[in-house]
Amino acid sequence: MTDNKFALFTTVYPEGIQYLNDWYSSVYHQDTPDFDIWIGCDRLSIEEAQKAMGDRIEATWIIRNEDESPIQFRERAIRKMINQYSGIIFVDSDDILEPSRVSAAQSALQCYDGYGCSMNIIDEGGHDLAIEFKRPRNTGLLDLLLRNNIFGLSNTAYRSDILKKCLPFPKKCVLLDWFIATRALNNNANLFFDDIARMKYRQHSANTARVLPPFSAQQILSATKLVLQHYDLVLRYIPELSPFFKKQIPLFQDEVLLFYNCMIQSTETLDEYIERLNKMPAKHIWWSCVAHPDLEELWKQ
Repeated sequence: MTDNKFALFTTVYPEGIQYLNDWYSSVYHQDTPDFDIWIGCDRLSIEEAQKAMGDRIEATWIIRNEDESPIQFRERAIRKMINQYSGIIFVDSDDILEPSRVSAAQSALQCYDGYGCSMNIIDEGGHDLAIEFKRPRNTGLLDLLLRNNIFGLSNTAYRSDILKKCLPFPKKCVLLDWFIATRALNNNANLFFDDIARMKYRQHSANTARVLPPFSAQQILSATKLVLQHYDLVLRYIPELSPFFKKQIPLFQDEVLLFYNCMIQSTETLDEYIERLNKMPAKHIWWSCVAHPDLEELWKQ
């Protein structure tokens, strides 16, 4: 066990190399030094990452093996960290941490099993778009996590003992952040979401989960397939799934499948859905672009 009780974990990859200097600078300027940095290198060498960061960063480096899926790689790193630290703070290397990001997570994990925070959205160049990613009002976490997600791998932190209960991960699980949050809840985790924005969340062409319009047909269909995969993996790989989730997830699965079939069968309907979705206020969270309830008359005719 190290002196620091918390690890800050990110992964670096070639598609995000131009953002690493911003990321490293924001980590360097945290208002607490009491954490250790762990970096997973995915198709990027330690030397390339350090050069992009502009400094020789003191960190524990983990290299992805050629025979590992991205999820198996992250699982291997997480298994190492949970044996050494009381908690893990997750951040994406294409985003920017506010100075209080680490200390706020550390404080929250004294009382809670898991933590997430609001984020200010920035564009590819790092300019503030004056749009916040935050928890929707008047929605409980159980109901929210059935349909959407607000606990990403850039704005969260978890106690190690709850992460142990979320292992193993399905090796093809693309939406790992949503899977972890769902499994944590099904292990009675007490999750807290911070209304103060402690991350700057960068929207760019390589985002897996886009939250800002304009959405394209390809993005909507791709996102829908990922949501369907998520439901399938939750039902198959969370043996402790609560009766509530066991009952509700198949209902949402059927609804999203109905939406998907309608969209691929009618280009006109898909075009109309996207046109109307893009005109809505930009208050999206992850996956709220899929089968948006305000537009359900389009596929429930």
